[in-house]
Amino acid sequence: MRLYVTASPATWWTTAPQVPGAAAEDAPTREEAIARCRTRAHDEAEAFRRLGHPIELGDADEVIDWTLPWWLIPDSLIPTPPALLRAAMTRVSEVAAEVDEFLDSLPKGAWDRDPGDGWTIRRTLDHAAGGFGIGLRRLEPWPLDADRAQAEAARELVARLKNGEPGAFEQVGPNQRPSRVRWTPRKVARTVRSLQAAWLAHLAGEGPAPPLPHADDDGPDDDARPAADELDAILVADAALRRAAERDPRVRAIASWYRYYRDRLVPWPIGVRERWLAMRSTWQGRLAALGESDLALIRVAPNGQCDTVRMQLGLGLGHVQEHLEQMKRTARAPT
Repeated sequence: MRLYVTASPATWWTTAPQVPGAAAEDAPTREEAIARCRTRAHDEAEAFRRLGHPIELGDADEVIDWTLPWWLIPDSLIPTPPALLRAAMTRVSEVAAEVDEFLDSLPKGAWDRDPGDGWTIRRTLDHAAGGFGIGLRRLEPWPLDADRAQAEAARELVARLKNGEPGAFEQVGPNQRPSRVRWTPRKVARTVRSLQAAWLAHLAGEGPAPPLPHADDDGPDDDARPAADELDAILVADAALRRAAERDPRVRAIASWYRYYRDRLVPWPIGVRERWLAMRSTWQGRLAALGESDLALIRVAPNGQCDTVRMQLGLGLGHVQEHLEQMKRTARAPT
């Protein structure tokens, strides 16, 4: 079994893509990340054996310190056999049942208990549910021509802004944001135009590369419908960015952010448990509907980021189990 170790500025991550769900996130040391991933890999391999899909781990582990982008880990790019997908979907349902059983057992008041870092059980569950939203986007295919892909993403965004449901939508924010973020079509249009302008200024040498996700502060006119000239301005700016991408391909990353901001307007249920169920069920349904060729497909975003079904199985199992353990620690923490 190969274990791939990556480092962020403050934590360590390890994944073993051979076994869906075998991962450790945000460990304080390299050694802990490897040990947690190894334990999870053996536990999940046993679960898959019980479900009728044995995974052979081999006699020895190979630990690889991975310094290239995480989406280029070779074992994550291997096609997913239909039998593995079926077993993984059953396993996801088992883990989801564990989450629901834990939530049912919570005493009154435990949902919003702050363990000291702001990550209450309510916030952690909302974050885990939001991971399925990321997964749904990453399961969408891209045209292989980067220019066409970026242009189509911009047009999809503008179509959602023009024809989508009116009103305000609450979505989970970035990890550093302790609460949901309120979005409207006008706010999405304003944010995307600000992001485009920041990229164009950076490419002209007039400012730093824009942080992502971009600022999400509310504005005084966010509840108004976006005007036609505001929507046209998004497409005009995207055409300029696509021309600039011929000189600096980094700007192609904005195509994935068009989809991100498009999905700020998806009307998921408001209740945190209802949202958890809806997002997980939608994600599972999307995977279950994939054909064999889809299971082998490598989806390549305009900036070169790759996604596969095997990566998504890791998200649905490993990410949720990591946060289930986090919620259990929060529930045990002294008040």
